[in-house]
Amino acid sequence: MDKRIVIIGGGTGLSSLLRGLKHVTKDLHAVVNVVDDGGSSGLLRKDMDVIPPGDIRNCILAMSNAPPTMERLFNYRFGKGSLEGQSFGNLMLAALEDICGSIEASIQETSQVFNITGKVYPVTLSNIRLQAELTNGRRVIGESLIPQEAIRQHSPIKTVNLLPARPKTLPEVIAVIETADIVLVGPGSLYTSLLPALLVSGIKEAIIRSTGKCFYVANLMTQPGETDGLKLSDHIRVIEEHIEDPIFDGVIVNNAMPKPEVLQEYASQSARPIVIEDDEWDYFQDKQLAIKQGGYIVLKDGLIRHHHQLVARDILDFAEELSLK
Repeated sequence: MDKRIVIIGGGTGLSSLLRGLKHVTKDLHAVVNVVDDGGSSGLLRKDMDVIPPGDIRNCILAMSNAPPTMERLFNYRFGKGSLEGQSFGNLMLAALEDICGSIEASIQETSQVFNITGKVYPVTLSNIRLQAELTNGRRVIGESLIPQEAIRQHSPIKTVNLLPARPKTLPEVIAVIETADIVLVGPGSLYTSLLPALLVSGIKEAIIRSTGKCFYVANLMTQPGETDGLKLSDHIRVIEEHIEDPIFDGVIVNNAMPKPEVLQEYASQSARPIVIEDDEWDYFQDKQLAIKQGGYIVLKDGLIRHHHQLVARDILDFAEELSLK
């Protein structure tokens, strides 16, 4: 029987890992944050008052079993005219939301067209925005602005919260988390992808009630304006401080180093690899967090990405190892 796997977050990290997970289980569920306010999603959100569709679109694409032409069409972005910058997939989801009457129905119809493995859910139906407080005390509202302002003001992010605070998640999201064999948080931007999903009312509580294993899947690199200078243990600490509870049974982290020339390119943008450093082992031991390490790096178009097949395989192995203890 397939393991029920729920992955929570947003951005490219979430959709990338889904491409591997759909080959190890058919009982796959993506819970997607909805604070995106930049680019095509931001324009549609402003013009049509819809749930931002960008991350939902990427998840559907990642889980798709449709012909390549259909995937290219869904991912097509207009290059000129009044639709310049708009994604066809985002427009389709927004149009179907208007036709069908809800984002849930829009996702369901689109998922059928693309014959996806599993299901995709918005983490909430509330129209929420993300607010950050920087270490200099200033507040920034807007997911797309927060890292930019942290860089511009030379002031790291201190905390984030949702506006309005503690919106409710969907009953079906609670149900799939509670019955999951494996719950994954990440990979994804710590403050602008993962925490906006975990801060929705009902998500943390469902994870705690679940009898399955909950893993943090670490990013491969730090992100400028978001996690500059943070170690892996800091990521766990920040999440637990925000949600005020421990939720993780284990951490999945890369231990391979990119080639020097690739590292140098990332270093020029103030990004460095996220690996377990020698002085962090006591932290993980004290927290009773199991660790799974592997060489998860693959280079795609010059960018460091997760080798999603290897990570997906190790997620299942990790869960099995812990269940036997």
